[in-house]
Amino acid sequence: MTTINPKSPTLRGHALASFTAFFWGITFICTKHLGLYFSSLEILFIRYLIAYALLWCMHPHALRPKSLKHEGLIFLCGITGALVYQYLENLSVHYTTAASVSFICAITPISTALLAWLLLKERVKIRTWLGMVISLVGVFFICFGDAGAIETGLAGDLIMLGGIWLWSIYSVLIKKVGDFGYAGLAVTRRIFFYALVFMLPFMIKSFGTMPYEALLRLDVFPNLLFLGAIASAICFSTWNRSVELLGATTTSLYLFAMPLITLAAELIYTRALPGFFSLLGMGITLIGLGTSELSFKKRG
Repeated sequence: MTTINPKSPTLRGHALASFTAFFWGITFICTKHLGLYFSSLEILFIRYLIAYALLWCMHPHALRPKSLKHEGLIFLCGITGALVYQYLENLSVHYTTAASVSFICAITPISTALLAWLLLKERVKIRTWLGMVISLVGVFFICFGDAGAIETGLAGDLIMLGGIWLWSIYSVLIKKVGDFGYAGLAVTRRIFFYALVFMLPFMIKSFGTMPYEALLRLDVFPNLLFLGAIASAICFSTWNRSVELLGATTTSLYLFAMPLITLAAELIYTRALPGFFSLLGMGITLIGLGTSELSFKKRG
């Protein structure tokens, strides 16, 4: 009889990826609500400021990269994944629905698999591609099946379609950074540092016009705290670690689960029951995830 080792690196990787996908699935709704008070850039800046401060408390040790190449790759992680991708995600939520953004994010595993195959030599079998397509069909039903019509903003969709490639690049880069052996929390903090530095020139005007009084609202500060502490500081660290343990392709498959979480969060928020197609989509997505994961291997 086969036993499961709870200390298995692979099992830890799956647990971390599941944890991350769960909380990131909630962020779309939080960001959508915060958009009533703050701009996309302001939300991201406050979010990362909280994350950076928390990470210093969790790991108060400076990161000292061994070479400029290492520093350069960490810098690229900060620009592609933490800054530009997250800004585009926040921006797209203002122009389209949370369902549309969540659905387009679910395409990311496909683009990540392509880049990981080309750059990291991660092998993706035919059944893995089949599982991705099955999951994508399921996600489509979750996002749009019970809506009666696809009502979405073209501008927001196009913004998000461009953004997913940046996240794929980030996933590939963070896999290479993970091989350097640095402390994960220190790397994540440095990534946020570069994102914050590059946001500063664009935030100068906002510092004088930002509605600081909104930070005291009970529907604002808890959302910002969640985005900064949980969705950024902790979840970026757990995602990065998962990529180290599982590879960029396998970890990215968990993004297919995010629309399930987004749907569940919306149902709790609106207190509405899921429709038939939403339930059908959940089942199809889970089948696709199972198909993809069981068939994954690494070229070796």
